[in-house]
Amino acid sequence: MSLENGILGFLSIKPLSGYDIKKLFDYSAAYFWPADQAQIYRALKKLVEDGSVELTKQEPGKTVDRKVYSITEKGQNVLRDWIANPERADFINRLPFLVKLFFSSALNQEEQLAFIDAQLRVSNELIQQLKENYEENGDLFAEIVELPEGDRRLDSATYACRWGILRSEAYGKLLEEIKGEILQNRNNF
Repeated sequence: MSLENGILGFLSIKPLSGYDIKKLFDYSAAYFWPADQAQIYRALKKLVEDGSVELTKQEPGKTVDRKVYSITEKGQNVLRDWIANPERADFINRLPFLVKLFFSSALNQEEQLAFIDAQLRVSNELIQQLKENYEENGDLFAEIVELPEGDRRLDSATYACRWGILRSEAYGKLLEEIKGEILQNRNNF
């Protein structure tokens, strides 16, 4: 995913300011696609230049003007094309924890077990954070984008959260199995 596609996705729901887009990323997508404010504004500038987004309103703010952006027809087409045409690259992630797991045999068995326990703790913390984030921020997300309860677009955001929880739970299950194998191998020597 590119940040631009994520922004187009949020703007397909309703016109938003860069600040609101940042809040939406934080409330709904930060666990799989974090974005800082500067990145969002650079991406918005690029999207405006390419004609996928337009500046529709500028209001005076307390410190800076509040700019509201809307998706254009071109942007809608770009978004639909991106969603409708999955690629293998969509499923290939750079996951530092997997690289660490891959090379964890460089540690002695006690260190490797401590590494596995630390990974389990982090994974469980992420699961808890995702569940709390969904409970705490789901309503805020709906409020910002002004979607009524039962709107399909809210369901889609929920699907992504469920995926994050499922992935973390599966990783935790795998780590428990690996830990058992290491312990069993240790006892066999």
